[in-house]
Amino acid sequence: MSTPAEEPLRAATYLGDNTLPIMRDLVEYLAEATGVEVVVDDEAGKTTVEALRHAPTLDLVWMCGYPTVSLIAAGRMSHAIVAAPVFAGHGGPVYHAVIVTHATGPPSLAAALETRLAVNELESWSGFLGLKAHVERPFPGRWFADQAVTGSHRASLDAVADRACDVASIDVTVWDHALAERPAELAGLRVIDRTVDWPAPPFSLSSKLEPGPRNSLREALHALGPADIASLDGVVPAGVDLYQDMILPPRRRT
Repeated sequence: MSTPAEEPLRAATYLGDNTLPIMRDLVEYLAEATGVEVVVDDEAGKTTVEALRHAPTLDLVWMCGYPTVSLIAAGRMSHAIVAAPVFAGHGGPVYHAVIVTHATGPPSLAAALETRLAVNELESWSGFLGLKAHVERPFPGRWFADQAVTGSHRASLDAVADRACDVASIDVTVWDHALAERPAELAGLRVIDRTVDWPAPPFSLSSKLEPGPRNSLREALHALGPADIASLDGVVPAGVDLYQDMILPPRRRT
């Protein structure tokens, strides 16, 4: 009698569309490096709201640092942050957001506060929460005159391009990818500001995995080099401490 084949491990990215090819390449790399079959779960959703429901059921999660740390801290996700990506050309496990407007839009962040903001998701760090921290430093207590939730960074870019909104805060990796993929559509957009660097969105492994596969996957992630996957210069070890300031800003810490 044959032994039933083990179910493959399930992975998903809840970042921009530009990360889906990276995740597909990553699971192939992990399978080859460890012998553990990992597949991208296309049914796990794309938005942060969907991640709140589905991410806890996955074995490997690539998600914005804010919801990752929040879910782990609340006991709603039995995962541990194990690594952070080094996006090509970024020099380390960091990323930032660019504040984008249309050709006749506001010339500065100060002027942009009088206009309408496109927000991808209220749970997004690069599209909303990090922008709030960025605005609060020079303009305490101020915010945009109006805002609209679009559902994704791509939709926010479209809203600005179509003049439905005047400005948006976009993950720089999404911005660079969009410029390369559809330059004609975004030709009329320009960057008026950028945020500080933040820790890049982490990779988390389920604590429910058997120690053997879990350790193998973690070690393979840490060993990933610049020639292994397009768009990544590597991956570095990381833990929850790297992301604490996203839920507890330094000015509030004791």
